[in-house]
Amino acid sequence: MTLRSAFGNAVGYALLGFACLSVVFAGYWAAMSALTGVTAGRAMFVMSGLGAAVTTGFSGYFVRKAVAGQVMPSEFDVSVAYRGGR
Repeated sequence: MTLRSAFGNAVGYALLGFACLSVVFAGYWAAMSALTGVTAGRAMFVMSGLGAAVTTGFSGYFVRKAVAGQVMPSEFDVSVAYRGGR
């Protein structure tokens, strides 16, 4: 395992871990809102937690896939299409 892949996996797992913690954070404030009533601050905490979970979850997934080499490059060779298949 190279240093790049080890660092990329660590960053990816850290982002995924933060996404899990964000879900727990949002769940706690949603439960508090259900038990004691909704306030503007609690609604903001729930929405912020869920937004952070989605953002960091997708980022962590993408970082881990990019380190593994399973992401398609943005500029791939299309020259065969212009040569008529020759």
